[in-house]
Amino acid sequence: MCYGISIYLSESDSFIKSWIEKAAENGFQYIFTSLHIPEEKGISFFKKVKMLGEIAQLSHMDVMADISPASLERLGLHYKELPQLKEWGISGVRMDYGFTAKQIAWLSSFLKIGLNASTVNEEQLQELLNEGLVPNQAEAWHNFYPKPFTGISSVQLEERNALFHRYGIKTMAFIPGDAVLRGPLMERLPTIEDHRNKSPLFSALELKQLGTDKICVGDIRLSDQSLKEIKSLIQQEIPLYAQFGNEYSNYYNTVHTNRMDAAQYVIRSVESRGTDFPLEQVRYSEASYHMGTITVDNKLYGRYAGELQICLHDLPANEKVNVAGFIQEESKPLLKFIGGGQKFVFLRKEFDF
Repeated sequence: MCYGISIYLSESDSFIKSWIEKAAENGFQYIFTSLHIPEEKGISFFKKVKMLGEIAQLSHMDVMADISPASLERLGLHYKELPQLKEWGISGVRMDYGFTAKQIAWLSSFLKIGLNASTVNEEQLQELLNEGLVPNQAEAWHNFYPKPFTGISSVQLEERNALFHRYGIKTMAFIPGDAVLRGPLMERLPTIEDHRNKSPLFSALELKQLGTDKICVGDIRLSDQSLKEIKSLIQQEIPLYAQFGNEYSNYYNTVHTNRMDAAQYVIRSVESRGTDFPLEQVRYSEASYHMGTITVDNKLYGRYAGELQICLHDLPANEKVNVAGFIQEESKPLLKFIGGGQKFVFLRKEFDF
C-alpha cells in the first residue's frame, strides 16, 4: 500500500515545500498534481512544475502529473518532448483526454502512465495493450469529485479495480482531506461519494478493503490528527482511540495483533497474554459487555489470564473477564477492518472515564 498527497500549483511555494516535507517525514511516497485545472491561472507552470519536481526529488517522492494537450501548450512542450519531464523530477503523467492509444502506449516506454480508472473500459484497455502499453509502467487512477453527490459508489470502484487488476495494473483512488480544503466548492475531494463526510482514516481503510493499491489525499492538506492516523496506516497499524481505567493505562500506545484465526465475536490480542497488568477479578455491574468494550481475562481464566480482547458484538458479562476500557465512538467503525493478522494501536484522547 502506497500513500500520496495532492499539490496544487496555485498554492505558494513555501506552502508547497513545507507540506511535501511534512508528508515525506510521515511516510507518504508520492505526489499528484494537475496541470489543467481551470481555476489555476496567472501562474508560471513551467517554473512551478520544475520547482515541484526539485522539492519532490529532495524528499524522495514520486510525482504524477495530470495533463492534457492544453497542458503541453502551457509548458511550451511538444508531445514528443514529454519524456524530458523525467529530468524535471516528474515520474509519470495521468493522461485524461485528448491523446490517442498509440501516443499513450508509446509514452509508457519512457514515463509511468496513469489511465483514468473511472472511465476507461475494457475494450479501450485492450486497445492500449495492443498498441504496446507497458503494463508495469501503467496505473489506473480514479477521479476525485468536487461536486456533492457526483462521486462513484464503493461497488463501482471495486468493480473497476478488479478490471485493471486482471491486466496486472495497479489502481489509485482519492480520500478527502480535513484541514485545508480545495476550492472553489470546498466540499472535499473523494473518489467514493460516501466518503465525502467520512474521516480520511476510515476512507483509506475502506479503499484498501476494496482492493485499491494506492491512496491519495485529494484536498490540500490533512489535519495533524489525520496525518498521525495515516502514518499509523503506513506502518500497517490501525489506530484506535480508547479510554482505559487507570490500572490499565499502560495499554496506551501499545501495538497489538489480532490472531490469524480471527474470532467472530472478539478481536484477540496475540501479544497480551503473560503481561504484568492486574489480573485479580474485578466485579462489573453490567449484565453484558457492549460492542467496543475492551476486556482482559483475569486469573480465574487460567492459562488465558492476561488476554486482551475487544468486543465486536454485545456479549454476556463473565466473572473471569475484567473490563479494562472502551473504544471511543469515532473508532468503533474501524473495528470491522481488523481482520486476522492485522495490527492495531491504542491512542489516548482527553475525556472523562
